[in-house]
Amino acid sequence: MRKGRFEKAAQKHFSITKLILIIFLLCLLVILLFICCKNTSQQESQLTQSAVVKNPDSIAIPGYEMLELKANNREQTVCLPNPPQNDCYFQISLYLENGTLLWQSELVKPGETSKPMVLSEVLEKGTYSNAVLRYSCYRMDETLSPLNGAETKVTLWVK
Repeated sequence: MRKGRFEKAAQKHFSITKLILIIFLLCLLVILLFICCKNTSQQESQLTQSAVVKNPDSIAIPGYEMLELKANNREQTVCLPNPPQNDCYFQISLYLENGTLLWQSELVKPGETSKPMVLSEVLEKGTYSNAVLRYSCYRMDETLSPLNGAETKVTLWVK
């Protein structure tokens, strides 16, 4: 038995309807995923912000055993943080064992990192033991009064 021209048209109409329905459902799924992900990231952000408790009576100082730097290059990719729980600015300085100032940061706000290091001189490949990271801490007001700071020893691995 042969199919007539009306049966072919009905089959095409059915296929187009299916295609439109599938596209609609995919769009709906994308929109729902976007809304869900946006809410999740907002909740994570709120949790992170609420989990950080500022303590004006103490200063958290990060410690490093080693920093990796690029040889024969003043511009580095290393950035150092001021932990978010601090209630003070950091100014971080890096010294060689002999007291040579290699780098000094700008004032770094809590929860932020310094700009990438730009060394005052290039270093040859090698290991530089007993370098010093000096953390100078300042009040976050118009006086920028100095607070307690810290010095930590660090090994520079220059490669």
